[in-house]
Amino acid sequence: MELFDFANWAVELHRKPFRRSLSIYLYPNRPIKVVTNKITTKQTVLDFLSTKREWIEKNFIKFDAIADLYPKKTIKAGERFPYLGRDRELKVVITLSKKAFVSVSEDQLFLHIPKAQWEADSSLEHHPKAIAELRHFYKREAVKLLSQKVSHWAEVMNLHPSELKFREQKTRWGSCSSRKAINLNWRLVVFGEEIIDYVIVHELAHLKHMDHSPKFWGVVESFIPEYARIVKTLKSSQGLTDFLSERS
Repeated sequence: MELFDFANWAVELHRKPFRRSLSIYLYPNRPIKVVTNKITTKQTVLDFLSTKREWIEKNFIKFDAIADLYPKKTIKAGERFPYLGRDRELKVVITLSKKAFVSVSEDQLFLHIPKAQWEADSSLEHHPKAIAELRHFYKREAVKLLSQKVSHWAEVMNLHPSELKFREQKTRWGSCSSRKAINLNWRLVVFGEEIIDYVIVHELAHLKHMDHSPKFWGVVESFIPEYARIVKTLKSSQGLTDFLSERS
């Protein structure tokens, strides 16, 4: 990987053998990622970035606007975290259990911390188990819920995947392979059920049409009539999942 600056933005240049195209990927709070082959010159990359400068700037402005809407979460008592489309207050419970864990109620998330690991002046944000247990809870519940929903919609649509896997991705909520295997982003559990249902129906529809043709969207619409509105909501609220990202 090569690092350099372009117009005051950091750029990561990744070179891959046999890569034919030159592609740009943008993510919030991360350098611009450029992927190309082994022989493309740096000047060619710079020239390509120059042609995309306005597009890059517009997207970073959008990222900033999203960041303002969804400020960074602090792992502390009283902070509110989204789960299944509803903000729930985080409460700390000191337990005699030997392991930390998270449980949920209608309005709250409970972080249970063993008494032996807790000190009165402890900072929850830096507690070694806090974010790990929060992530574990979300992933565990996501696998359970998403598996049930895929089974439900597969029966309704009469479209059955060969395999179901769960991943954590920055910008993709689901995918369907040519082998009819479906991958779902477990962080979907942050959103309300209509978004979750839409993503699952979208991926199952790919078992019938492996493209985004009118026929494909016709299948999606037959089961999720308001999919266009849901897509807009998903795109505008994806920053809700940022607190679940791996932390260094």
